[in-house]
Amino acid sequence: MTIGVLLLFVYVIFLFFIIEKIYKGDAFFLLLYIIFFIPFYSVFQLIILKTTQNVFLIELIKYSKDFIIFSSFIVFVFGHENSILKKKFKTTLLDKLMIIFLVISIIYAVIPFGEASLFSKVVYLKNILLIGVVYYVGKNTNISIEKFNFLKKTLIGIFLFAFFVSTLEYLIGIHLHAILDYANYNLLINDIDPTGNFGLSWTFERGADHPRFASFFSNPLEYSANLLLFLTIPLFHLIHINKNKFSYLLLLLVVLVSFYYAYSRASIISGFFMIILALILNKKFKILFYFSLALILSVFVLYLSASEEIVYFLIDTLTFTDSSSFSHLIEWIQASITIIDNPFGIGLAMSGNASSVDQAIKIGGENQFLIYGVQMGIMTMIIYIFMLFIAIKDSIYNYKISKGPEKELSFIAGLTKFGLLIPLFTANAEIYLFTSLFSWFLVGHIQKLKSKNL
Repeated sequence: MTIGVLLLFVYVIFLFFIIEKIYKGDAFFLLLYIIFFIPFYSVFQLIILKTTQNVFLIELIKYSKDFIIFSSFIVFVFGHENSILKKKFKTTLLDKLMIIFLVISIIYAVIPFGEASLFSKVVYLKNILLIGVVYYVGKNTNISIEKFNFLKKTLIGIFLFAFFVSTLEYLIGIHLHAILDYANYNLLINDIDPTGNFGLSWTFERGADHPRFASFFSNPLEYSANLLLFLTIPLFHLIHINKNKFSYLLLLLVVLVSFYYAYSRASIISGFFMIILALILNKKFKILFYFSLALILSVFVLYLSASEEIVYFLIDTLTFTDSSSFSHLIEWIQASITIIDNPFGIGLAMSGNASSVDQAIKIGGENQFLIYGVQMGIMTMIIYIFMLFIAIKDSIYNYKISKGPEKELSFIAGLTKFGLLIPLFTANAEIYLFTSLFSWFLVGHIQKLKSKNL
């Protein structure tokens, strides 16, 4: 009880500090709120519920996050001397697509369409609007060299702490979430019974009773998606910066070990593709050749030396015959058929794994693109795909023509969005709050830099 009250007291002080800074016009503090709190968002709630047994406090924590983000947007649109409405800036194609996407989402939330309740649709809409809000606040944010250096050091610190926690989980063989009564939280808050061999959910294991760990993130899939973001930092320094290469090589090694702890096949494959793209963008073809050769040899040696269990696991994964891959395939087929039969969608909050989606009526849920297509139609799905394509393209463009922090920010934004493509194909990845909000904030900021450079 004492720990819970103390943590709440610290959080309230932090909340007032962030609000004061944001309301004075510094949008950078919204980014700091996202970095300092959102990674711990799930575990923070687990600790508060375990120590206080008060569900109302959990709801307050959830709505405090929404209040901070939405009120920040209102301040920068209407309530500040540097209001967005008073500024003159060139509207980019991504700005327009984002507005169209958000307007369509609002329409689908308010019209009487679909089986989901109005409350469920409003809550689902809120989660979509968070993307647009952080994007446009990011476009209104100035990030100096000092702020950027602080930002990068903080990201590295959070990642190393996540690695430390997941290493402890691995060594003692116990999930942090099991210690914090994740199953009880899921039952009380989300009305979901515990599943799997570890009494948590199937997400926390990788077949044959082997655990995978989430550190302090909500689940292993979110942890692995965040690792794609963390991967960009050592990758940039190893390619561009001559000093401290050994330190960043160690950091890269730590990221790779963390991928093993979280064990998401989609994110592991994405990580390799991110390395390949980074080498191609910087014309490091010699390194790319040796990296590809080492990768092929490693897979070959692994195949020859691995146990039959691992070999069959790899084969079943590639042929979609293991339970996890097969469930993905079933969800994709269901969603694709629904989109073909209902090209204008079946209604908001009718697909995916977000907490506002009633699992009894949902269709599909293992592919972010198909989730939006099922709910809001094929055109909305195409708009979302174009948003991601332009976000990646513009970030890479800005990376090539920029210097200093702008170059590294563009690299982080572009490579992260590129790396998230495969997880988006296999999961409802926009609900991974930290990676989603942070990357969309950076993409908005990159659009500002792009307009300035043009």
